[in-house]
Amino acid sequence: MKIGADIFELNGQSYLLLVDYLTKYPEVLNIPDKTAHTVIQKMKSVFARHGIPKEIVSDHVPFASYEMSTFAASWEIKLTFSSPGFPSSNGMAERAINTVYPHLVLLSLRNTPVSGLNMSPAQMLMGRVLRSTLPCSTAVLKWSAPQNITDKIRDMQSRQKRHFDQRAKLQPALTPGNTVNMQTRCGWEPAVVIRQREEPRSYNMQTPAGKMFRRNRRHLRKIHPSLFRDTSVDEDSDSEHSPVEPQQPPQNIPPPTNVDNTPIYHTCSGRAVRRPARYRDD
Repeated sequence: MKIGADIFELNGQSYLLLVDYLTKYPEVLNIPDKTAHTVIQKMKSVFARHGIPKEIVSDHVPFASYEMSTFAASWEIKLTFSSPGFPSSNGMAERAINTVYPHLVLLSLRNTPVSGLNMSPAQMLMGRVLRSTLPCSTAVLKWSAPQNITDKIRDMQSRQKRHFDQRAKLQPALTPGNTVNMQTRCGWEPAVVIRQREEPRSYNMQTPAGKMFRRNRRHLRKIHPSLFRDTSVDEDSDSEHSPVEPQQPPQNIPPPTNVDNTPIYHTCSGRAVRRPARYRDD
């Protein structure tokens, strides 16, 4: 929980170095300038990942500034300098709290136990609870190797799968050449399975008109090939192969009585809709 901080330059660029005294784990961040505000923002991003240290060891500039002191006081961090340090202050505390709040939310999220596991993401990844501004026991801040975390995650996933399978129905896989009804925005349309894709339960489909579609197995209903052929033959016979009857000369046929001139429109599924009589104009 003790880190060292320093600023160095490389190829004309300034970098902030943070290193853990215990594990020697370093963090290097590129900074556009050496102001205290910039250094504080970079430190917040690191603390959101690894937790808030108890002590920072550094030189004076810019770690001995007033802004840095206020930040350290609000986050309960002790500043130690290589020479007499700058005294900390309680001024602008409210402003500092508003500044650090978004970072503390992310830190709290990583410290929150996952439902069903009773372990937080930080505990599973780093083996300890990240230190935050919330009161906690020092015992939970000590590193301990997660025990059987992989088995616990698999058990949780197995329980979720078992509950889902109680209401789910396994649909048989389709093979190339199968005839199906494919769900579209306008209803169901006949199609043929071309191939199964690499994605789970995903297929490439082709309609009688030659159009290609990609559909999930949930949107496909297998039908008998004869139904598909009958539909295709009916559509083709209606459009291309229907014989043309010779036109007969007009005859003097009296006009029919009670002709319903109500306009009819068809929906995208082909259903004819007629306006009710009570809504027609007289």
